[in-house]
Amino acid sequence: MATTHWLGDPPAEHDALTAWALSRIAATVAEDARVDAVVEIGHEEREFEPELGGRFGSGTSGGPASRRSGGARTFRLDGVSPALLREEDSDEPWAVLFDPARLIRGIGAVARAERGEGYVELFLVPHPLFADPADAWLPPGARRLVVRLDPITGFLSSATLHDDRGPLATARVHEMSVRDVRSSAAAGRVMARMARTMVEPVRLTADVAVEADPFEDLAFTGEPSARSWTVSVGGRELTVTGDYAPDATSPPAARLAELLAPARILSHLAYVTAVSATSVRAGVRPLRTFPLSAWAPDESLTCGFTVDPETGVLTRAEATEEEGGRVIFRHVVTALGARRSG
Repeated sequence: MATTHWLGDPPAEHDALTAWALSRIAATVAEDARVDAVVEIGHEEREFEPELGGRFGSGTSGGPASRRSGGARTFRLDGVSPALLREEDSDEPWAVLFDPARLIRGIGAVARAERGEGYVELFLVPHPLFADPADAWLPPGARRLVVRLDPITGFLSSATLHDDRGPLATARVHEMSVRDVRSSAAAGRVMARMARTMVEPVRLTADVAVEADPFEDLAFTGEPSARSWTVSVGGRELTVTGDYAPDATSPPAARLAELLAPARILSHLAYVTAVSATSVRAGVRPLRTFPLSAWAPDESLTCGFTVDPETGVLTRAEATEEEGGRVIFRHVVTALGARRSG
Protein backbone atom coordinates (compact mmCIF):
# COMPACT_ATOMS: atom_id res chain seq x y z
CA MET A 1 0.00 0.00 0.00
CA ALA A 2 1.19 3.56 -0.68
CA THR A 3 3.09 5.23 2.15
CA THR A 4 1.06 8.43 1.84
CA HIS A 5 -2.54 9.18 0.93
CA TRP A 6 -3.62 11.68 -1.73
CA LEU A 7 -4.88 13.91 1.13
CA GLY A 8 -1.26 14.38 2.17
CA ASP A 9 0.13 14.37 5.69
CA PRO A 10 -2.07 15.34 8.65
CA PRO A 11 -1.71 19.05 9.42
CA ALA A 12 -0.67 20.31 12.87
CA GLU A 13 -3.33 22.94 13.62
CA HIS A 14 -6.42 21.59 15.43
CA ASP A 15 -9.20 22.79 13.11
CA ALA A 16 -7.30 21.81 9.98
CA LEU A 17 -6.44 18.42 11.52
CA THR A 18 -10.11 17.82 12.41
CA ALA A 19 -11.19 18.57 8.85
CA TRP A 20 -8.39 16.37 7.50
CA ALA A 21 -9.34 13.45 9.73
CA LEU A 22 -13.04 13.63 8.77
CA SER A 23 -11.97 13.77 5.13
CA ARG A 24 -9.76 10.70 5.55
CA ILE A 25 -12.53 8.72 7.20
CA ALA A 26 -15.00 9.77 4.49
CA ALA A 27 -12.62 8.78 1.70
CA THR A 28 -12.77 5.15 2.87
CA VAL A 29 -16.26 4.93 1.33
CA ALA A 30 -14.48 5.08 -2.05
CA GLU A 31 -11.86 2.49 -1.04
CA ASP A 32 -11.62 -1.23 -0.34
CA ALA A 33 -8.40 -2.44 1.27
CA ARG A 34 -8.80 -6.16 2.04
CA VAL A 35 -6.90 -7.12 5.15
CA ASP A 36 -5.98 -9.95 7.49
CA ALA A 37 -6.02 -8.80 11.09
CA VAL A 38 -6.00 -9.79 14.74
CA VAL A 39 -8.41 -7.68 16.80
CA GLU A 40 -9.11 -7.65 20.52
CA ILE A 41 -12.39 -6.39 21.97
CA GLY A 42 -12.31 -5.74 25.72
CA HIS A 43 -15.02 -4.66 28.16
CA GLU A 44 -14.78 -3.19 31.62
CA GLU A 45 -16.69 -5.10 34.27
CA ARG A 46 -19.75 -3.25 35.52
CA GLU A 47 -22.37 -4.27 38.07
CA PHE A 48 -25.15 -2.86 35.91
CA GLU A 49 -25.47 -2.35 32.19
CA PRO A 50 -24.82 1.37 31.50
CA GLU A 51 -27.71 3.29 29.97
CA LEU A 52 -26.32 4.94 26.86
CA GLY A 53 -29.54 5.74 25.02
CA GLY A 54 -31.06 9.08 24.28
CA ARG A 55 -34.22 10.76 23.10
CA PHE A 56 -35.09 8.01 20.64
CA GLY A 57 -34.52 4.89 22.69
CA SER A 58 -32.50 2.80 25.10
CA GLY A 59 -28.82 2.23 24.50
CA THR A 60 -28.39 -0.89 26.56
CA SER A 61 -29.47 -3.51 24.03
CA GLY A 62 -27.12 -2.25 21.36
CA GLY A 63 -23.98 -2.22 23.52
CA PRO A 64 -21.05 -4.58 22.93
CA ALA A 65 -21.74 -8.12 24.13
CA SER A 66 -20.34 -9.19 27.51
CA ARG A 67 -19.93 -5.61 28.69
CA ARG A 68 -21.30 -6.31 32.16
CA SER A 69 -19.13 -9.35 32.80
CA GLY A 70 -15.94 -7.74 31.55
CA GLY A 71 -13.14 -9.63 29.84
CA ALA A 72 -11.75 -9.65 26.31
CA ARG A 73 -12.21 -11.58 23.08
CA THR A 74 -9.73 -12.01 20.25
CA PHE A 75 -10.83 -12.18 16.61
CA ARG A 76 -8.60 -13.49 13.81
CA LEU A 77 -9.90 -12.02 10.58
CA ASP A 78 -9.02 -13.25 7.09
CA GLY A 79 -9.62 -11.13 4.02
CA VAL A 80 -11.90 -8.58 5.63
CA SER A 81 -13.39 -6.34 2.94
CA PRO A 82 -14.58 -2.90 4.06
CA ALA A 83 -16.76 -2.72 0.96
CA LEU A 84 -18.53 -5.91 2.00
CA LEU A 85 -18.94 -4.58 5.54
CA ARG A 86 -20.71 -1.54 4.08
CA GLU A 87 -22.87 -3.56 1.70
CA GLU A 88 -24.01 -5.79 4.57
CA ASP A 89 -23.95 -3.00 7.17
CA SER A 90 -22.17 -5.52 9.38
CA ASP A 91 -22.90 -5.44 13.11
CA GLU A 92 -19.73 -7.28 14.08
CA PRO A 93 -18.18 -5.54 17.11
CA TRP A 94 -14.89 -5.04 15.22
CA ALA A 95 -16.50 -3.69 12.02
CA VAL A 96 -16.11 -0.05 13.06
CA LEU A 97 -12.31 -0.41 12.87
CA PHE A 98 -12.40 -1.18 9.14
CA ASP A 99 -15.54 0.78 8.28
CA PRO A 100 -15.11 4.03 10.25
CA ALA A 101 -17.37 6.06 7.92
CA ARG A 102 -20.36 4.56 9.75
CA LEU A 103 -19.45 6.83 12.68
CA ILE A 104 -19.87 10.13 10.83
CA ARG A 105 -23.66 10.26 11.08
CA GLY A 106 -23.50 10.13 14.91
CA ILE A 107 -20.77 12.71 15.54
CA GLY A 108 -21.91 15.82 17.37
CA ALA A 109 -18.47 17.35 17.79
CA VAL A 110 -14.78 16.56 17.56
CA ALA A 111 -13.70 17.75 20.98
CA ARG A 112 -10.01 17.14 20.40
CA ALA A 113 -7.71 16.14 17.55
CA GLU A 114 -4.03 15.35 17.99
CA ARG A 115 -1.25 13.94 15.85
CA GLY A 116 0.77 11.01 17.12
CA GLU A 117 3.51 8.83 15.66
CA GLY A 118 1.69 7.17 12.76
CA TYR A 119 -1.83 8.03 13.88
CA VAL A 120 -4.34 10.82 14.48
CA GLU A 121 -6.30 10.67 17.73
CA LEU A 122 -9.84 12.03 17.79
CA PHE A 123 -12.15 12.59 20.73
CA LEU A 124 -15.66 12.22 19.32
CA VAL A 125 -18.76 13.45 21.16
CA PRO A 126 -22.05 11.85 20.05
CA HIS A 127 -24.86 13.93 18.59
CA PRO A 128 -27.92 13.76 20.88
CA LEU A 129 -30.32 13.36 17.93
CA PHE A 130 -28.33 11.67 15.16
CA ALA A 131 -26.35 9.13 17.15
CA ASP A 132 -28.09 5.76 17.04
CA PRO A 133 -29.08 4.35 20.48
CA ALA A 134 -28.22 0.88 19.13
CA ASP A 135 -24.75 1.91 17.97
CA ALA A 136 -22.20 -0.16 19.87
CA TRP A 137 -19.50 2.54 19.80
CA LEU A 138 -21.13 5.97 19.51
CA PRO A 139 -24.57 5.89 21.18
CA PRO A 140 -26.07 9.24 22.24
CA GLY A 141 -25.52 8.60 25.96
CA ALA A 142 -21.78 8.02 25.67
CA ARG A 143 -19.40 10.57 27.16
CA ARG A 144 -17.05 10.22 24.19
CA LEU A 145 -15.41 7.81 21.79
CA VAL A 146 -11.63 8.08 21.46
CA VAL A 147 -10.28 6.68 18.20
CA ARG A 148 -6.85 6.41 16.63
CA LEU A 149 -6.95 6.82 12.87
CA ASP A 150 -4.29 5.34 10.59
CA PRO A 151 -3.62 8.07 7.98
CA ILE A 152 -2.53 5.56 5.34
CA THR A 153 -5.38 3.05 5.39
CA GLY A 154 -8.10 5.23 6.90
CA PHE A 155 -8.81 2.41 9.36
CA LEU A 156 -8.99 2.80 13.13
CA SER A 157 -6.19 1.12 15.05
CA SER A 158 -8.22 1.50 18.24
CA ALA A 159 -11.55 2.77 19.56
CA THR A 160 -12.38 3.32 23.23
CA LEU A 161 -15.92 4.05 24.39
CA HIS A 162 -16.24 6.14 27.57
CA ASP A 163 -19.25 6.68 29.78
CA ASP A 164 -19.48 8.88 32.87
CA ARG A 165 -17.42 6.38 34.88
CA GLY A 166 -14.54 6.10 32.42
CA PRO A 167 -13.47 3.63 29.70
CA LEU A 168 -16.19 1.06 29.03
CA ALA A 169 -15.16 -0.88 25.93
CA THR A 170 -12.10 -0.95 23.68
CA ALA A 171 -11.43 -2.41 20.25
CA ARG A 172 -7.78 -2.64 19.19
CA VAL A 173 -5.96 -3.94 16.12
CA HIS A 174 -2.93 -5.96 17.24
CA GLU A 175 -1.80 -7.21 13.82
CA MET A 176 -2.77 -6.30 10.28
CA SER A 177 -1.56 -7.04 6.77
CA VAL A 178 -3.07 -5.57 3.61
CA ARG A 179 -3.78 -8.02 0.78
CA ASP A 180 -4.86 -5.58 -1.93
CA VAL A 181 -6.31 -2.11 -2.36
CA ARG A 182 -8.92 -0.66 -4.69
CA SER A 183 -9.71 3.02 -4.54
CA SER A 184 -11.01 5.98 -6.50
CA ALA A 185 -9.31 9.23 -5.63
CA ALA A 186 -11.91 11.18 -7.66
CA ALA A 187 -14.81 9.70 -5.71
CA GLY A 188 -12.86 10.00 -2.46
CA ARG A 189 -12.35 13.72 -2.99
CA VAL A 190 -16.10 14.24 -3.33
CA MET A 191 -16.69 12.23 -0.14
CA ALA A 192 -14.01 14.24 1.66
CA ARG A 193 -15.54 17.55 0.56
CA MET A 194 -18.94 16.47 1.82
CA ALA A 195 -17.48 15.39 5.16
CA ARG A 196 -15.86 18.74 5.90
CA THR A 197 -19.27 20.42 5.98
CA MET A 198 -19.57 18.96 9.48
CA VAL A 199 -17.07 21.53 10.76
CA GLU A 200 -17.12 24.39 8.22
CA PRO A 201 -19.43 27.34 8.94
CA VAL A 202 -21.34 29.02 6.10
CA ARG A 203 -24.22 31.49 5.78
CA LEU A 204 -25.77 31.30 2.33
CA THR A 205 -28.76 32.06 0.16
CA ALA A 206 -29.95 29.68 -2.54
CA ASP A 207 -32.62 28.98 -5.10
CA VAL A 208 -33.51 25.31 -5.31
CA ALA A 209 -35.50 23.75 -8.14
CA VAL A 210 -37.36 20.67 -6.94
CA GLU A 211 -37.70 18.51 -10.02
CA ALA A 212 -39.04 15.48 -8.15
CA ASP A 213 -40.27 15.45 -4.56
CA PRO A 214 -43.66 15.81 -2.86
CA PHE A 215 -42.49 19.00 -1.16
CA GLU A 216 -45.78 20.52 0.00
CA ASP A 217 -44.83 19.88 3.64
CA LEU A 218 -41.72 21.88 4.53
CA ALA A 219 -42.00 21.68 8.31
CA PHE A 220 -38.55 22.33 9.73
CA THR A 221 -37.23 22.39 13.30
CA GLY A 222 -33.64 23.51 13.32
CA GLU A 223 -30.92 22.71 15.82
CA PRO A 224 -27.85 24.86 16.60
CA SER A 225 -25.51 24.69 13.62
CA ALA A 226 -22.61 26.56 12.08
CA ARG A 227 -24.28 26.21 8.69
CA SER A 228 -27.49 27.84 7.51
CA TRP A 229 -29.06 29.08 4.33
CA THR A 230 -32.17 30.90 3.26
CA VAL A 231 -33.71 28.86 0.46
CA SER A 232 -36.25 29.87 -2.14
CA VAL A 233 -38.09 26.75 -3.23
CA GLY A 234 -41.41 26.27 -4.97
CA GLY A 235 -42.39 29.91 -4.44
CA ARG A 236 -41.64 29.74 -0.71
CA GLU A 237 -38.71 30.98 1.34
CA LEU A 238 -37.34 28.92 4.20
CA THR A 239 -34.34 29.31 6.51
CA VAL A 240 -32.70 25.93 7.05
CA THR A 241 -29.81 24.93 9.29
CA GLY A 242 -27.38 22.07 8.84
CA ASP A 243 -28.71 20.25 11.92
CA TYR A 244 -32.38 19.56 12.55
CA ALA A 245 -34.71 17.58 14.77
CA PRO A 246 -35.41 14.43 12.73
CA ASP A 247 -38.73 13.79 14.48
CA ALA A 248 -39.99 17.33 13.89
CA THR A 249 -38.81 17.94 10.33
CA SER A 250 -40.51 16.74 7.16
CA PRO A 251 -38.41 14.61 4.77
CA PRO A 252 -38.49 17.29 2.02
CA ALA A 253 -37.20 19.93 4.46
CA ALA A 254 -34.60 17.47 5.74
CA ARG A 255 -33.39 17.04 2.16
CA LEU A 256 -32.82 20.80 1.96
CA ALA A 257 -30.78 20.61 5.19
CA GLU A 258 -28.71 17.70 3.84
CA LEU A 259 -27.96 19.63 0.65
CA LEU A 260 -26.45 22.32 2.87
CA ALA A 261 -24.60 19.94 5.22
CA PRO A 262 -24.23 16.57 3.46
CA ALA A 263 -21.64 14.99 5.78
CA ARG A 264 -24.06 12.64 7.56
CA ILE A 265 -25.22 11.15 4.25
CA LEU A 266 -21.83 9.43 3.97
CA SER A 267 -22.59 6.90 6.70
CA HIS A 268 -25.52 5.61 4.66
CA LEU A 269 -23.59 4.85 1.47
CA ALA A 270 -22.38 1.38 0.53
CA TYR A 271 -20.20 2.33 -2.43
CA VAL A 272 -19.44 5.32 -4.63
CA THR A 273 -18.15 5.75 -8.16
CA ALA A 274 -16.93 8.98 -9.70
CA VAL A 275 -18.97 10.54 -12.51
CA SER A 276 -16.80 13.66 -12.75
CA ALA A 277 -14.39 15.59 -10.54
CA THR A 278 -17.32 16.87 -8.48
CA SER A 279 -20.01 14.19 -8.95
CA VAL A 280 -20.56 10.62 -7.78
CA ARG A 281 -23.11 7.82 -8.00
CA ALA A 282 -23.68 5.86 -4.83
CA GLY A 283 -25.47 2.80 -3.53
CA VAL A 284 -27.22 2.77 -0.16
CA ARG A 285 -26.45 0.54 2.82
CA PRO A 286 -29.17 -1.83 3.97
CA LEU A 287 -30.84 -1.70 7.38
CA ARG A 288 -30.10 1.95 8.07
CA THR A 289 -33.40 2.48 9.88
CA PHE A 290 -32.23 5.11 12.35
CA PRO A 291 -31.53 7.85 11.92
CA LEU A 292 -32.73 7.96 8.34
CA SER A 293 -30.89 9.91 5.69
CA ALA A 294 -33.35 12.02 3.76
CA TRP A 295 -31.36 11.39 0.57
CA ALA A 296 -30.37 7.76 1.12
CA PRO A 297 -33.28 6.21 3.03
CA ASP A 298 -33.49 2.81 1.33
CA GLU A 299 -31.15 0.25 -0.22
CA SER A 300 -33.37 -0.02 -3.30
CA LEU A 301 -32.22 3.47 -4.34
CA THR A 302 -29.17 4.73 -6.19
CA CYS A 303 -28.07 8.27 -5.36
CA GLY A 304 -26.29 10.92 -7.39
CA PHE A 305 -24.53 13.88 -5.81
CA THR A 306 -22.70 16.91 -7.20
CA VAL A 307 -20.76 19.02 -4.72
CA ASP A 308 -19.74 22.66 -4.88
CA PRO A 309 -15.99 22.63 -4.18
CA GLU A 310 -16.01 26.02 -2.45
CA THR A 311 -18.87 25.56 0.02
CA GLY A 312 -19.39 21.79 0.15
CA VAL A 313 -23.08 22.28 -0.69
CA LEU A 314 -24.69 19.68 -2.91
CA THR A 315 -25.73 21.61 -6.00
CA ARG A 316 -27.51 18.59 -7.42
CA ALA A 317 -28.84 15.53 -5.63
CA GLU A 318 -31.11 12.75 -6.77
CA ALA A 319 -32.31 9.35 -5.71
CA THR A 320 -33.55 6.89 -8.30
CA GLU A 321 -34.94 3.39 -8.15
CA GLU A 322 -32.19 0.85 -8.70
CA GLU A 323 -34.49 -1.18 -10.95
CA GLY A 324 -36.10 0.91 -13.65
CA GLY A 325 -34.30 4.16 -12.87
CA ARG A 326 -37.42 6.13 -11.88
CA VAL A 327 -36.46 9.39 -10.16
CA ILE A 328 -37.84 9.55 -6.63
CA PHE A 329 -36.19 12.79 -5.49
CA ARG A 330 -34.20 15.38 -7.41
CA HIS A 331 -33.16 18.85 -6.26
CA VAL A 332 -30.99 21.27 -8.24
CA VAL A 333 -29.46 24.43 -6.78
CA THR A 334 -29.92 27.08 -9.47
CA ALA A 335 -28.42 30.00 -7.54
CA LEU A 336 -26.02 30.09 -4.59
CA GLY A 337 -24.49 33.05 -2.79
CA ALA A 338 -23.28 34.40 0.53
CA ARG A 339 -25.90 35.79 2.90
CA ARG A 340 -25.34 39.38 3.92
CA SER A 341 -25.00 40.05 7.62
CA GLY A 342 -27.33 42.40 9.41
